Amino acid sequence: MLEEVYENILRKSKFEKEVTFEKLIRSTITKAWSDENEPDDRYFTVSFKLQKFFDGFTGLQNQYGKDKKYQAGAEALFNILEELQVDVDESECFILYHLRDMGKFRKKEADLLKELKALWGNFPVYAMEDRPFSKTLKSLMRNKLIQYRKGNIHLNPSTLLRYKV
Repeated sequence: MLEEVYENILRKSKFEKEVTFEKLIRSTITKAWSDENEPDDRYFTVSFKLQKFFDGFTGLQNQYGKDKKYQAGAEALFNILEELQVDVDESECFILYHLRDMGKFRKKEADLLKELKALWGNFPVYAMEDRPFSKTLKSLMRNKLIQYRKGNIHLNPSTLLRYKV
């Protein structure tokens, strides 16, 4: 299953450093448990290490220049999550990409929206209104890509995805 996922992601994403991108993908998307340790043999569990992806992606985004790095990051993340069958859109991936450097610091929804509104001036295709923005954050939380409690937002460094065999 994972080999097909890797191939599809590589086919969709075009980077000059294709070998580096492939190594990054293979190191960030892995089988969560070996066959004998799988808690339930009816499921296949995949681990997607989001923070490791962002850390490794820094060298790849430089080929696009400073003004296009957000677009490159959002597109790559969208291709990966789409292939992993996570229901997200490109605007959600743009928000995730913006959260990449926040580390362990928590971010208030209003502060994040203010930051993003400034960025959306350069990237209007990802812009959204206030109400859909709140719903988008809740969607990212349901997909376990962020922690979102009491108005605080924190990026999950890694996510487990389970697929029925």
